[in-house]
Amino acid sequence: MGAAQIQRRIQAGLKRAQKKTGSPTADKVFLVSKTIVAGTPLAPGTSTSTKIELTNAIFIDYDAKHFDINILAGDRRLICDNVTIVKQGDEIVQGSLTYYVVSIAIIAPTSDVLAYMPQLRLK
Repeated sequence: MGAAQIQRRIQAGLKRAQKKTGSPTADKVFLVSKTIVAGTPLAPGTSTSTKIELTNAIFIDYDAKHFDINILAGDRRLICDNVTIVKQGDEIVQGSLTYYVVSIAIIAPTSDVLAYMPQLRLK
């Protein structure tokens, strides 16, 4: 089984999980992509942001036994497919909640990324 087949199976599995656990009125999950245009000390750069919907993404809460210095109470994990690249420091928005990506686990047994699993913290 090639990477493309596994990626499609992961996308289908996440889509099924969303349908079973979510509702049609549930808030969608977005990655906020920020672009900063360079400026000067006298004229600082401007920032523009674009929301990219993460169509195949589900949230998972951490068990209390995992809380330590790096994982705090309230942190969540997002599992999303490989369609949109998620990086440390990115913002994830769901409804009125804004999270930032504390760290990221990239599931890539080879050079082909299968999924992203960022650790999120409320902003």
